[in-house]
Amino acid sequence: MRIIHTADWHLGRILHNVSLLEDQQHILEQLKSEIERNPPSALIIAGDIYDKAIPPEGAVRLLESFINYVGGNLAVPIIMISGNHDSGPRLSFASKLLEKAKVHIIGKASVEIQPIILSDKYGEVFFYPQPYLSPIAARSLYQDSEILTHQDVIQRQVAHIIEQHPKGKRSVLIIHEFVIGGEVSDSERQLSVGGTSHIEANILSQFDYVAMGHLHQAQRAGYDHVRYSGSLLKYSFSEVKHNKGITEVTLDDQGFVSSLHTPLKPARDMRIVKGTLTEILEQAHLDTQREDFIRAELEDKEGLHEPMRRLKEMYPNALEIKHLSKTNQNAAQTETSFQELQKQDISELFAEFYQNICAEELNEEQHKLVADVVEQLTSDSH
Repeated sequence: MRIIHTADWHLGRILHNVSLLEDQQHILEQLKSEIERNPPSALIIAGDIYDKAIPPEGAVRLLESFINYVGGNLAVPIIMISGNHDSGPRLSFASKLLEKAKVHIIGKASVEIQPIILSDKYGEVFFYPQPYLSPIAARSLYQDSEILTHQDVIQRQVAHIIEQHPKGKRSVLIIHEFVIGGEVSDSERQLSVGGTSHIEANILSQFDYVAMGHLHQAQRAGYDHVRYSGSLLKYSFSEVKHNKGITEVTLDDQGFVSSLHTPLKPARDMRIVKGTLTEILEQAHLDTQREDFIRAELEDKEGLHEPMRRLKEMYPNALEIKHLSKTNQNAAQTETSFQELQKQDISELFAEFYQNICAEELNEEQHKLVADVVEQLTSDSH
């Protein structure tokens, strides 16, 4: 069985006030061509289909067009789960009807594990799609106050799957989580507050393949058969060295055989150019890819007049300027500090604030209350 694994499309993404819908449509056309050229037994999309819980109309139409073509015209089974950016109930609209066309959209977690069963010449393969589920939502779903972390959630789900899975049958798990040791980038939203968001890879090892979503770099997650496909496009300048594409997985009668990363070419790449503004503008005349998204890292020591306007004359899609000179060192440090601040756990930031104001630390009960409130607010926003 040959499977195409992809994730983290983030349809409707806005980058520095620029809509990426055209770029996303271009890359999805390439994916359609790959599927048409060599149709897989299944297409897996492991979460973060949209960039926001309430996506713009253009993003919805883009997904609709893709599903109609791949699931309808090409009749390729699609298995899709919600990620932490998605609204599960909205994503899974009309899912019962779509199942008749072998388009399986699983937006909301359920206590009952319902595998999707596909077959090849060796027999059945059981696919177990598990949409993103925060610990606070899991406590409510399972009526279990002992579920505190993402590790607790996945362990609960995996144990249930293993308990009911038929012996000797191949299995594929689909989840949207952060495995310990994974390479992160700036464009990934923190999964959890008030507790660890990481899970250990060893709890996933019993499946024949694990299709992961969330991290934007294509990579293995502890085992060769546990993998992130990465996002289809670069969504931050921390991803400029990523080789974006899809993961093609092969299973035989014994299970996992191999995975192959197949790159896709964006309409506009994302790059960093470095030097003085004059040097960058002079070299731009020889640049054949001036439509790319650009961050200019400027080495000028003196102040510059309208550097972004001048940069856009040569690079119309320039998005960002970063000053590297000593005269701007404080600004660069402030920018870095703010980026680091964005990555911190909100409940931990509140704990530090409380200690500074009240000259005492939060007790255990207060820590749990803050964590629950913040996570509830975060869940509601999705």
